[in-house]
Amino acid sequence: MASSSKSTARKSTARTPVRSARGRTLAQELSEVLDVVRLHAASFPSRTERTRISLTLDSGSRLELEFSGPSDVGYSPETNEHVCLGYDVQLEAPGKSINDLDLGASAKAAAQNLLDQFPDHLKFTSGRRSIASQASAMAPNVVKNRKWIQQTYKDTPQRAGLQKWVDDHPAATTVSAIAAGLESVMNTWTQDQQRNFSRHISGDAFDVQPVGGDTGKKIKEAIGKLPKLHWHTFEEGGLEIWHAQFNP
Repeated sequence: MASSSKSTARKSTARTPVRSARGRTLAQELSEVLDVVRLHAASFPSRTERTRISLTLDSGSRLELEFSGPSDVGYSPETNEHVCLGYDVQLEAPGKSINDLDLGASAKAAAQNLLDQFPDHLKFTSGRRSIASQASAMAPNVVKNRKWIQQTYKDTPQRAGLQKWVDDHPAATTVSAIAAGLESVMNTWTQDQQRNFSRHISGDAFDVQPVGGDTGKKIKEAIGKLPKLHWHTFEEGGLEIWHAQFNP
């Protein structure tokens, strides 16, 4: 998030790490949310004044962040009760360990292969995503381009269903409203349908941070040669995103 303002999270006494049903810690789930902010910084206010962001995690826990600073956006007070958990939030350069990515066997082996080749330059930005985090990753792009889903994903019934929801709800213009709508559609899919739409959901895909210069060219070439590679791209919907997905 591009801002000169210092961001802080409210604190309470932290006892033990909060884990979701899948065993992921709060820090891991929050890191995934913050990746969405980093990748879509233009969709978030650059300056804030008492802006509150409430997050509901897969585990059912809720986290509220409060930011302060000069304001150039409107502020709507939060009225719902919330549980404020005791974690400091530090925005650092994106980068996850391979274990944090929670990948399937083929994608995990490919990620390790790539990291072994470029240990000083490679940073993973995304791996397995929950339905909620997949919807949240897509929503900022839909805010900017209502046909982004249709223009980005391959032609499948799942793509058509998501695009139809967007077309049928012109009043949904905020990131949160669109994310909730997309999530409601994806929650009706079978696991095979979810994987057919995005292999992030099944843990068979990862993204890496783009790298410039000769090193970047070498990383691109190496991605194209990874074992069990199903498909890869370096651009999605007009955005520079280095994405690789794999067969199980």
